[in-house]
Amino acid sequence: MTGSRLSFSLHTMLSAPVAVCAQLMFKSVITLALMTALMLATFPASSASVEQSEVSKLGANESDVENIVVKATRPYYHDTLERILPLYNYSQSSVAEPTNINDVLVQSPVISLNGQGGQIQNVSIRGFSRWRIQTLLNGVPIFSDRRAGASAGFIPPSWITKVSVVPGAASTYLGSGAIGGAVNLQIATPHEQNLYVGMLNNGETQEYGYEGFADSSLTSSTEKRHAYAGSTDWKVSYRNADNTQDANGNTLFEQFEQTALFIRHQPEQSNITEAWSLFSHNSNVGKSSSDYPQDRMTIYPSNTHWLGKVSAVFDNVTGNVWWHQSQLDTQTLRPEARINESRSKAFDYGSDIGGRQRVGMWRVNWQAQLQGREGVRINESETPITSLGAKVTSEVAIPAQALSIQAPPAQVAETDAFNITTLDASEIGLAGVMDASRRFQNLSIAVGTRLDWQHQSGSGQNVKRLNVSGFTGASYALSPHWQASLYVSSAFRNPSLTERFFSGETPRGTVLGDENLDTEQSVNIQGVLSYKNRRLSATTEVFSQKIQHYIERTEVSEDVLEYVNLDSATINGLSYTANWAPDNSKLSLQLSGAWIKGEDESGNVIADIPAHNHRLTMGYLVGTIRFFSNVLYRASKTDVADGERSLNSVVTLDIGASLPFNNKVNGRVSIRNLTNQLFYVSADDRAAFAQGRSIQFALRFLF
Repeated sequence: MTGSRLSFSLHTMLSAPVAVCAQLMFKSVITLALMTALMLATFPASSASVEQSEVSKLGANESDVENIVVKATRPYYHDTLERILPLYNYSQSSVAEPTNINDVLVQSPVISLNGQGGQIQNVSIRGFSRWRIQTLLNGVPIFSDRRAGASAGFIPPSWITKVSVVPGAASTYLGSGAIGGAVNLQIATPHEQNLYVGMLNNGETQEYGYEGFADSSLTSSTEKRHAYAGSTDWKVSYRNADNTQDANGNTLFEQFEQTALFIRHQPEQSNITEAWSLFSHNSNVGKSSSDYPQDRMTIYPSNTHWLGKVSAVFDNVTGNVWWHQSQLDTQTLRPEARINESRSKAFDYGSDIGGRQRVGMWRVNWQAQLQGREGVRINESETPITSLGAKVTSEVAIPAQALSIQAPPAQVAETDAFNITTLDASEIGLAGVMDASRRFQNLSIAVGTRLDWQHQSGSGQNVKRLNVSGFTGASYALSPHWQASLYVSSAFRNPSLTERFFSGETPRGTVLGDENLDTEQSVNIQGVLSYKNRRLSATTEVFSQKIQHYIERTEVSEDVLEYVNLDSATINGLSYTANWAPDNSKLSLQLSGAWIKGEDESGNVIADIPAHNHRLTMGYLVGTIRFFSNVLYRASKTDVADGERSLNSVVTLDIGASLPFNNKVNGRVSIRNLTNQLFYVSADDRAAFAQGRSIQFALRFLF
């Protein structure tokens, strides 16, 4: 056993800049080649299609609007759901400079932090988390084989300018992973070249980014422009951080290093409407946990993602093809015991084709979807610490600062205790989706259904499932200002590949899957009352969702857990949002909050239900400077499930300001947790404390 292995395989954790640059270049060349081939192979859009596009810009009637929607980048189902439900969008404008994507997401009253913390922190929507909520990037679903669920921590937060939240059961449109809702992260197109520099004092976080934009219309006339010409934008980002500190000055294991590249092309007069790709390499990512450093230390030496999407329009038929290749390495040290290492990788892919038409007074959408996962594999090894008279301690094996001191070779066994494959599986699914909506004066109604077939294989087993889900909803205008909505939906969630076929070691202990798990089935009911005038808008939602065959991980013996089906569980709650912006006023206010409760059929509390929360966001404009503040109240939580701890109530305050120095330089300064409160990030019994007071600076230089 070499010294590098004795130091927790540190050579894999500290990525070589040359290797990262090579990966970036390789992925970029492939991406550019793919885009070029698609654009060159695609003939110009028909004159009729071009004419329709031009007419749609003038937008005189409903048929013209249809053309706009077909070409739009937002998901097609938003147009149907907006007829019967309020949908929510959030931006970075009123939050402290985000250190990860979750800082933007938690503006929604129904989204809460979940799990232990750090860059790969996860969230819950209305008490649903892990594999029960779907995260998307520009419409591409992000999957993960971690029980904590998919994390978007590999995306630089400065790239995300807008987040769309779809709460409640959304399986009809998004499939199995959206039984509890979805969030769609959107990377906006920059319209100017700009350089971004951001710094955070807590953890000495640094970020350097560059955004570029090129529009062929600025350099050539329409007559001379090729059919595949159009606009191209790109983003490059480098971020790194040391470990941070909580309010008491204790170390939080939150170090990381991240390099990312994004490129997108939007052709003109072509059937290809958009093609983009993103590559992200993350190394030396610490997992923040209350176990650190005495009992357990977990680090992600390497976490890479390569994903992309190509969209096309043929008359009124739209199509998309997407892919996502990912790899996550995990290393866990139990001082004086053993070192566990795992490498998980997967290739996810999908495509869809759909269209819109009118049937009488009804607007009908249809879509056929294909989605699969190949090469989903987790390899795991364990090395015991054998010490000839002395044992490896956390101070020797993995120092809290940089984890770079090597331990003496004699302290670790010469060979692995085992080296096995704990998961080797795949899945493929086909689905057909259809919805219909129309308006009757003050009443809008919509209905939709999904037929979904999935085949999963692993461990020599094959499991096939056929599921049907659907929804119906209605919205009625009570008056020019008041509106009421009712929404009923059914949803399903097939067990993940990990829940069915995984058997191995995790940072939580030994976990066993069960190929005989039943599919979760759910019924969601929610009522909405909304008010809106020129200065004030407010929405209150009451919801109840019951899940049959709820899948939970339970402890069967010490450090051994197994996935099982519970008979049922119910999650009830209420959320509200109110926005006030008086005419010609420099002041704006937003108040939001949520109460959520979840129990199984015996009245026992289920895991991941967040504490009640309320948020007040204030903005004030002084000249060209915009000040903002966020006051968050999180109530105490005493009713907890297995694997959770009680929480005390806490009030936190964030403040900040946007500072446009001139038309070429914009600045932002913010202070997170201004009053330096000490509190756990979630009810997870291994969650770490939140970061203490943090001061952030950011500058954006326009060219």
